[in-house]
Amino acid sequence: MSETLRNEPRPILPLAIIVPVYRNAETLQELADRVRTSLTDSVRDYRLLFVVDASPDDSWARIQELSSIDHRVTGILLPRNVGQHRALLTGLASLRAEMYAILDADLQDPPEHLKAMLARARSHGGSVFAGRIGAYQSWGRMLTSRVFKRLLGWWVGLPANVGTYFVIPDVVARAMLTLNSRHPQAVVIARHCSTSWSVLPYHRETRTHGRSAYSTLGRFKAAWLAIRCIWECRHDISRHRK
Repeated sequence: MSETLRNEPRPILPLAIIVPVYRNAETLQELADRVRTSLTDSVRDYRLLFVVDASPDDSWARIQELSSIDHRVTGILLPRNVGQHRALLTGLASLRAEMYAILDADLQDPPEHLKAMLARARSHGGSVFAGRIGAYQSWGRMLTSRVFKRLLGWWVGLPANVGTYFVIPDVVARAMLTLNSRHPQAVVIARHCSTSWSVLPYHRETRTHGRSAYSTLGRFKAAWLAIRCIWECRHDISRHRK
């Protein structure tokens, strides 16, 4: 069974921020601080939910410390590694909010961009996907990433620079959880469940702590799973049209 920290001030929050965690102990304090600072003038009542994907480091202990200091920080400790995207869906299913923000824990996706994304979501409605700008990894990884992302973007209907950094309303989150995907990829499912959406560019930062959990083989596996997830989403559309 998973372990959960309970800090619930009310049933439905204005904002829940879901962050999957795997070998990210070094960045959690800074991430929580930057989220708090960036949202001070816009959203005070939020939940920062860290979903620890059976991480072998001391991430869970760090999150417990952060939660004891700030009630808006909480966490779920998964007993076994299920992967980034299943961890995200676990987070979505564990609480209710008017809006949800999804981002990684490695600080390459700056939390400061959340304020602009939330403002866009409120003014235009629908989901808001962050569009990556800049050279934030080695040229080899950039090349393979861009080639695949262009193909994925063409299949899904999103720009090639979109990753797992987005804001969605509750109706999209609930729809994502009803899609029974055996190979879930969060950004694919979020796009599939969004009837309206927009992209807001940002400069993605280079990694300063640790290394990516995705090896070269892992990246190819993720690409294959994304393709299978696309097929599952299209099958879901066909099923609902019958």
